[in-house]
Amino acid sequence: MNRYFLLIFFPIALIAQTATPPSSGDGSSDDPYQIDTLNNLYWITQNSSEWSAHYIQTSDIDASSSRNWDSNSGFTPIGNSGTRFTGSYDGDGHIIDSLFINRSTNSRIGLFGRIGVDSNSTTTIQNLGLTNVSVTGLSFVGALVGLKQNGTLTVSNCHVSGSVTGTGDIVGGLVGYLRYQSNVVNCYSTCSVTGTGNILGGLGGYLRDQSNVVNCYSTGSLNGNTNVGGLVGFLNASSVSNSFWDEQTSGESSSDGGQGLSTAEMMDAYTFCFA
Repeated sequence: MNRYFLLIFFPIALIAQTATPPSSGDGSSDDPYQIDTLNNLYWITQNSSEWSAHYIQTSDIDASSSRNWDSNSGFTPIGNSGTRFTGSYDGDGHIIDSLFINRSTNSRIGLFGRIGVDSNSTTTIQNLGLTNVSVTGLSFVGALVGLKQNGTLTVSNCHVSGSVTGTGDIVGGLVGYLRYQSNVVNCYSTCSVTGTGNILGGLGGYLRDQSNVVNCYSTGSLNGNTNVGGLVGFLNASSVSNSFWDEQTSGESSSDGGQGLSTAEMMDAYTFCFA
């Protein structure tokens, strides 16, 4: 009996993440690295020297095994306080499913933890879906982007679902904290968002200094303390246009930007026929 137990279960315990370089592309804008598997995605996290490169995702990725990585802390964000992500990532219409991050004592948490190094850096993230995420961090937490502080960032045609939790300040479903010339366009979040600190939003936590939200919406439930917004928690010298949140599913009747609607209004296609 014991021998069969070892044959069946012991090899499973040995399964771990493997950093596999992309089989195609050189990381340039003309020939981006092609990300086809979870091991390719893990390769990015382990090679910070490539965080200024360009990437395109070529298939859907099942990231459910990330739950068991790094002593159950899960996926390591791309971009941190030492080296920030300044490249581009094009999901090409694909998804990353069941991404897991459990780092409640660390800030700048998301698929992309920290973005932007100086005023000249230009970063784009587009055409990507994160489904069934479970993302937990301290402060500056978002499913897609935790913190962007310098340079220019454009996030377009992206969506997220699942849950996002912050044990500190500034938490958003899609993005946590965006500063200086950041644009979020044609994106949505259905994530439930929970925070025990200050500033929490269904789509974005804190947006400031010419950070703009255009043609976006959020529908996820919210549970926070102060500066809780159905769409955006706190807005400073920035703008929101043609963007909405569901007051019923979020449980919030206010937002620092955007228009609150009923679930029925959110489901009416006419609502999103922008002028």
